[in-house]
Amino acid sequence: MNEGELHILGVWSANKRLAQCTDSSLAACAEHVLARAQPLDRVLLIADEQGERRAVSMGIRTPLVLPPSALRWHPRNDPLSATLRHLIPPARVLCWNDAWIGMLVEEARDAWPGPVPVLSAWGGAPLPRRVPAPTRGQIRSLLEIEDEECVITLAADPPDALSAHDFIRACALIALVGRRVTAIVPRQAPDIERMKTTLRTTGIPVRVIMSEAPIWTVLPAADAIIPDVIEGSHPRSCPANAQRFIAAAAARLGIPVAWPGEDRFEQTWLENRLVRARSRLAVHIARALNEHLLRHRPELVRESPVGSGA
Repeated sequence: MNEGELHILGVWSANKRLAQCTDSSLAACAEHVLARAQPLDRVLLIADEQGERRAVSMGIRTPLVLPPSALRWHPRNDPLSATLRHLIPPARVLCWNDAWIGMLVEEARDAWPGPVPVLSAWGGAPLPRRVPAPTRGQIRSLLEIEDEECVITLAADPPDALSAHDFIRACALIALVGRRVTAIVPRQAPDIERMKTTLRTTGIPVRVIMSEAPIWTVLPAADAIIPDVIEGSHPRSCPANAQRFIAAAAARLGIPVAWPGEDRFEQTWLENRLVRARSRLAVHIARALNEHLLRHRPELVRESPVGSGA
């Protein structure tokens, strides 16, 4: 009997079929396959060429790759069906994109003679044990970030899931207490021009670094991360699984995580790294991080604070 698992997931790109795919899925899948060390496990990516490189940077090794056009939702008449029919039936199919499960159930039923369960991979996904390979010092040196700069990272996953403008409002409030704030923003984030206009009109000195690479790869450079924020104009959010996984990865690195709401984790080490905010509003995120940084990183303030911040 085949004891291998077939992992199926998409890699984010501008292609609308892959718009909801997350880097957290790639990292979690890589973790799971590495932990099992089962030579019969296979990974099937739905990705373009850029997405395949993105997956490799997140730890996915020797995957099968199909183009986004494989998602045509026509069993037996598309590249996905043909690929599955040529594979030895696995013990189970684990899907890292929950919206695809219904489609994959049909594909598996048509591809293989016997029943193969199709399950959500997130149900048994472990919290991250590995962290990005480059060190904090290496990344900050590459990005020309000085020691006294307070780096706040927009941990948007997918990279276009959160507004750059909403994020920069929080960063500006954090800068008002006298910090040299550097904001790392995914280049694909929406509202970039609004962000630039806000900085220009307010004159608040926040340095912005646009990240072309997955935000995971620059995570160690941060002094705090924001995985969820809203200003109110256009509500956006990351998938809950992605938020929780990236928060755990940051906590592994010792990075404080602005966490709105009362969602609790069982792990004490993770809870201790969460900076609880009243809500995901930029003003509440900024206030929570300001209070935390004033207590734990007072050296990042260049002058006496003019107030509690936000």
